[in-house]
Amino acid sequence: MTMHAEVRVIIMTKAPVPGHVKTRLMTRYSADEAAMIYQAMAVTVIERAQRLFRDIWLAADEPRHDFFQAFTLPVMPQGEGVLGQRMAGLMRESFRRDDKPVMFLGCDSPHMSETRLHEGVRQLSDHDVVVGPVEDGGYDLIALRQCHTGMFEDISWSSGKVLEQTRQRARALALRYMELGTAFDIDTPDDLLRSGFLQTCPFLPLP
Repeated sequence: MTMHAEVRVIIMTKAPVPGHVKTRLMTRYSADEAAMIYQAMAVTVIERAQRLFRDIWLAADEPRHDFFQAFTLPVMPQGEGVLGQRMAGLMRESFRRDDKPVMFLGCDSPHMSETRLHEGVRQLSDHDVVVGPVEDGGYDLIALRQCHTGMFEDISWSSGKVLEQTRQRARALALRYMELGTAFDIDTPDDLLRSGFLQTCPFLPLP
């Protein structure tokens, strides 16, 4: 199995606190169940990254939460501000330490294929920015060869405009930009069912 050492993966993670994570699942599940689902999603994303990458940071909203201590990985505070400001800050810190390209992942796509991650790394050889689009107008990964913090500016986060605005930022910065195939992430109960991830959550009844 290929393990990538040439890229640092930064996983944006939250503590699995009921009522604070996966709230859109709460139309079908309780707050406790939604938190358990999120925890299972995050563990899957982190463990998959550990199989494929040698250099991983967990960017945590609550770095001292017990959940993050279960992993033998660096736990970094996400910092303050909107998502783009936090990602820009983490990227600056990464490039302050060395010149290794970075790939940001979230925890909403535990069903993502390993092939998608390998392809994201491969495409960085010929592009400055690689993005994994998702159907709701966002992305499930973004990888950058250099510290282009401008990629995270003027973005309407948590909206369906993220992907198009990201394309605009790449054009404005004259960066070589590439998109992988369009996938989907898990936001709603229907997304969860479609992904098949529910099969890995034996503590919940199938709908």
